[in-house]
Amino acid sequence: MQSEEQEWATLMGFDRLPTDIVDRRVGELLDLSGRKAIVTGAGGDGLGQATANRLAGSGADVALIGRTFSKVEKRAAEIEKRWGVKAYPILGDLSDWDQVHRAVRESREVLGGLDIMVNNPVMSTAGAFEHHTKEDIDGTVHGSLTMVMYSAHAALEHMVPQGSGRIINISAVGGRVQQPGLTAYCASKAGVIGFTRNLAHEFAPRGITVLGVAPGIMIKPEMREYVLNPRNDAQRAARGTILNSIRHQVQLGRVCLPEEVANMVAYLASDAANYMCGQTIDVAGGQWMG
Repeated sequence: MQSEEQEWATLMGFDRLPTDIVDRRVGELLDLSGRKAIVTGAGGDGLGQATANRLAGSGADVALIGRTFSKVEKRAAEIEKRWGVKAYPILGDLSDWDQVHRAVRESREVLGGLDIMVNNPVMSTAGAFEHHTKEDIDGTVHGSLTMVMYSAHAALEHMVPQGSGRIINISAVGGRVQQPGLTAYCASKAGVIGFTRNLAHEFAPRGITVLGVAPGIMIKPEMREYVLNPRNDAQRAARGTILNSIRHQVQLGRVCLPEEVANMVAYLASDAANYMCGQTIDVAGGQWMG
């Protein structure tokens, strides 16, 4: 029979404190050597490939899921050459329930486990909301929110039986602040923040940590091109919206690189973030409602 002191110690979780971290360097806590990670949407030039690189650079073996096999194959080869870890290209359309579950199962098999799942969906329609079609709205919600749910569900199939794992959902600072021309997108990203919070509440008692990252204005090659040389009215309007946000909302006064956001993903995937749960962290240069 436990003494009152032992009961209180158990209730406070003293027996589960990670006391081994006390004498370790922060750099050691950030080391992901031996971890097995999946990153979705990893074939392009944006956050997916940057995140896969950051996790691999921290020592994790990674599976890169994308709908164009040649793209994820190219990225996986680059990662293996650069970091000396295992990187596997996996074909999968994240908008398809069966495909995403199959892709996650395949990824886990080739990796030999699953510790980290990064759900990096795609953005869809922009522009004035009154001009959206049903297809625009459905595509935006599906591409920015539903696909995150599909991928998380697929990861939980494996994490729940093992009683451990970390899921990191990519939202956007637009889920917290208003952004002209992105009403459906921002509403969907607000949904990702809520989904992250509620999923964490449901699965933390079962050993699974759920967190989120909300990027601000990231610059990718195609975006850099149309910002510098807009070719039509839509691109000129998009440039104006971005410039307005940088001038009036982003405290650092610049766009960011995908790698700057990927830094936070790698941190949240590590032991340095073991006491974080349910939060979505903004990486947006201090962007606020201006």
